[in-house]
Amino acid sequence: MKVIIYDSECKFCTRFSQWSQSHVKTLEIISVRSKEARKILRDKGIKFIDLQTIYFVNDNEVWVRSKAIFEIFAHFTSPWKIISFFSFLPNSFTDFWYKIFAKYRYNF
Repeated sequence: MKVIIYDSECKFCTRFSQWSQSHVKTLEIISVRSKEARKILRDKGIKFIDLQTIYFVNDNEVWVRSKAIFEIFAHFTSPWKIISFFSFLPNSFTDFWYKIFAKYRYNF
């Protein structure tokens, strides 16, 4: 199971999730506000669910924020797959930029 759990109140997040699903047919997309998303995340051990972020679930693993983005792109074909190569960067660095983008994402 490959699932993107996203903030459905964010138009950019919704478009990104739908666009990802159009490129990777095996992806499911679910709103973070849904009961299904809460169940999936709690079953994976996520106790605090942040409604303002993105999660990517692949079988028994869960990625959050920037690492979720990199992991989603890892399932794409080229040229988009190259974005996943930036996952080697420290999480503190990539999440710093993710949080800045997330702060303004409703403007896109």
